[in-house]
Amino acid sequence: MSDALKTDIRRAIESASGCVRPMAEQRYHKHGQYLSYGLKAPAFWEIMKAFRPRFLALPLRERLDLAEKLLGEHIGEPGHTGIHIAALSAEELGPAHFSILDRMADDFRSWSHVDHFCSKVMNSLLRNHRQGALAFLENWSRSFNRWKRRGSVVAFTGKTAASGEFTDDVLRFCEALVRDKEDIVRKGVGWALKDNLRSAPERILPYIKDLRRRGVSSTIVLYAIRNLKGAEREAVLRLKKIKGKEAE
Repeated sequence: MSDALKTDIRRAIESASGCVRPMAEQRYHKHGQYLSYGLKAPAFWEIMKAFRPRFLALPLRERLDLAEKLLGEHIGEPGHTGIHIAALSAEELGPAHFSILDRMADDFRSWSHVDHFCSKVMNSLLRNHRQGALAFLENWSRSFNRWKRRGSVVAFTGKTAASGEFTDDVLRFCEALVRDKEDIVRKGVGWALKDNLRSAPERILPYIKDLRRRGVSSTIVLYAIRNLKGAEREAVLRLKKIKGKEAE
């Protein structure tokens, strides 16, 4: 059943996009080759809405198997479909499924796959299985896979950041990656700090200032202070690197 469903999904995407062969997309995905049918978001979500009853009719194991197969195509929209299926199953997932989710992440091909997964799947896992999810992200933070490293900090954005329950964790995970060689990972660090700055300014803002003094990538600092205005923002930008003060 899942193989037939996979075929139907591909046909629906091809039909809606008017494209039978995915093409490299470079405008928004400059970090490696990202193949896409060029389907616009509203059309994609209409397809997901239409297929939702068929997704939910599958037992959990078949849903996850289908999600893996779709991500394994290494094409944008099928990959996002796989993540959407995992998201529909998020409340049923736990530590017993972490190895499957880790394999899915091996097939991420874009920051958009990472961010979609973190906002819709990791958010639920951190809420429902905190310790197991943190251990899972610890492994991601040390991975050779840049998308997993990005995910280890992007997991603390959005609703997870707004909860204010993970301040110590986000500081720890961000610190591990402030010198990451990949720009797309550093942007994830900055995003995590920006979102957590709202819920824990007394902890996050001094840390951002310390990063400025340590001379870490301006990408991180500028992302982190994106929502600061006026004098508060200028106070961060005026800080200079202190000679000899480096990240540990």
